[in-house]
Amino acid sequence: MILVPIGIILLYFLKLRREPVEVPSTYLWAKTIEDLHVNSLLQRLRRSLLLFLQLLIVGLAALAMLRPGIRGEMASQGRLVFLLDTSASMQTTDVPGHRNRFERAKQLIGDRIETMTDEETAMLVAFSDRAEVLQSFTSERRRLRDALSRVEVTNRSTDVLGALKAADGLANPRRTSEIGDVNDVQVADAKPADLLMYSDGGFQNVTEFSLGNLIPEYIALGTDSPTNLAITAFSAERNVEKPSEVQAFATVVNLGSQPATATASLTLEEELLDASGVDLPPGEQVGLSFAFENDEAVSLKLSLDIDDDFALDNVAFAGLTPLRTVSVLVVTPGNTPLRLALNTPKASKICVSEFVAPAYLSTDAYKQRSAAGADDLIIYDRCSPETMPITNTFFVGDLPPGETWKWRTDPSGVVLVDLDRTHPMMRYLELFSLLIFKGRSIDGPAGSMELLGADIGPMMVLAPRDGYQDLVLGFELVSEDGSGETQTNTNWYAERSWPVFVLNVLRYLAGAAEASGAPSFKPGDTVRLRLESALPQVTVQHAGSEPTMVPVGPSGFTEIVMTDQPGNYQVTAKDRVVDLFSINLFDTRESTIATAPSVELGYESVEAASGGVEKRKEYWRWLLLGMLAVLATEWWVFARRVG
Repeated sequence: MILVPIGIILLYFLKLRREPVEVPSTYLWAKTIEDLHVNSLLQRLRRSLLLFLQLLIVGLAALAMLRPGIRGEMASQGRLVFLLDTSASMQTTDVPGHRNRFERAKQLIGDRIETMTDEETAMLVAFSDRAEVLQSFTSERRRLRDALSRVEVTNRSTDVLGALKAADGLANPRRTSEIGDVNDVQVADAKPADLLMYSDGGFQNVTEFSLGNLIPEYIALGTDSPTNLAITAFSAERNVEKPSEVQAFATVVNLGSQPATATASLTLEEELLDASGVDLPPGEQVGLSFAFENDEAVSLKLSLDIDDDFALDNVAFAGLTPLRTVSVLVVTPGNTPLRLALNTPKASKICVSEFVAPAYLSTDAYKQRSAAGADDLIIYDRCSPETMPITNTFFVGDLPPGETWKWRTDPSGVVLVDLDRTHPMMRYLELFSLLIFKGRSIDGPAGSMELLGADIGPMMVLAPRDGYQDLVLGFELVSEDGSGETQTNTNWYAERSWPVFVLNVLRYLAGAAEASGAPSFKPGDTVRLRLESALPQVTVQHAGSEPTMVPVGPSGFTEIVMTDQPGNYQVTAKDRVVDLFSINLFDTRESTIATAPSVELGYESVEAASGGVEKRKEYWRWLLLGMLAVLATEWWVFARRVG
């Protein structure tokens, strides 16, 4: 660039080669003679406005290429840790000039990246309910900008502890042992770092954490007086007395700082079913209830017609799961009470049972059936297989094969003394009036749970087995006397609790479900479902998304991880709905969107800061504009001179 002005000056000394021409008078060529004097190397350079303007143009261009500017000094430890909150509350739209808090946070981080010096390094960590290191420590601003452009806001809740631990690994090196130990060695030198947290502070106080060499700064996003009407609960269930009648319940809370009014609309497959008005002052809540009739599996949506600062919690989803039947294999020499309980009107709706004799256990058909996990539950009545099947089991009066199950006592009279009413299989049962003539207490494997206790020890035990569960009952329902005649061993079959217990076993061990309320999960949760084991795969889809194929395990369990978007998710197989679940925010902490004035980090209260960054003042643009102005002037002067 420095040679350009020299070249311009040399052009003024360049001698032009002219052909001699005879003219009648040299007075007509006075101007040409003057140009010849300028081209003489031995003559002093004459004053030229064009030369000055051209040199000024080149000088301004060279100066602009150097990007002159002024940057304010900022206190820094030389290492920066950017913590970017990507939780659901960052979608709040109370930041003027920006789409939401998240976009404002990205702009502030981008501004700070631009002010980094060559000696500074930085890393970028995004956090919601889990932390993700998007860019490890680097001094390259381009890599930090690229990482920042990739991060997106989520619908998940907030947990800042994981992000703090990621930053803690840098600034607070670990030791080889406890301080004071003679062998204690510091693994690495402590390296202080600035911890810049861009968030609205909507997370729990982190007290059991030591900042150490981290120097925190909390850059608050949003305002402390937003407006927000939130649906914090929504569910649906069938009326026990009238199964065709569906009841839906919801809770709406005003978590903003201003009174709010809205209409809550309940829709079924985009069809309006009912609506209710909501008018709440700040901090108050109201319960809503709706009723309608429907016999099928349904997907419901409740929405608030209000334009507040946080739209995600203005919509909630619920549904009723479809009726799902299960396959139950009963291996028994004959058990009338068990057959009657499995054929009650309620049990027959959710269960398809098959009764076989104990001799069936030695057939190839059984071996293939048990190895494939074709049944949802196998009941062994007074018999036991050689090997355990790939499914859940229920043993009546006998033990599973192997050394892990043992009898504690010999057969004797039994008096029940204890009942675990908290377990799903023991709900709604009254068993202390039962008569049991003979029974034996059970000693189960590690991890066993006693559901029913007697004076001689555990009488009903549930134990896990490689992803399955085995239930063992320590007494027989019916038995045979010495002559082979069948006789009863208990009066349980005559009690109301017997069919209720069998129904509980079908629901818990076999996974049967009547059309009832679909479960609700939070965005990002892994949903684990128990489906029909005969299904090799199912399709999962929610409104507005493409269907996804998900494999089903041999025991009928499947895990669904694509749950970031709120909505009703249908699980289908061969054009049939086999299950349904909902994804909802339902997080009061996340819906409380008022910006926290301070946050508790490691026993230290960090006050909110605005996070404004003094940008570098660039002057090269003005230099370019000046260069263009001089260029225009130079052209005008040249045109005037020639003309």
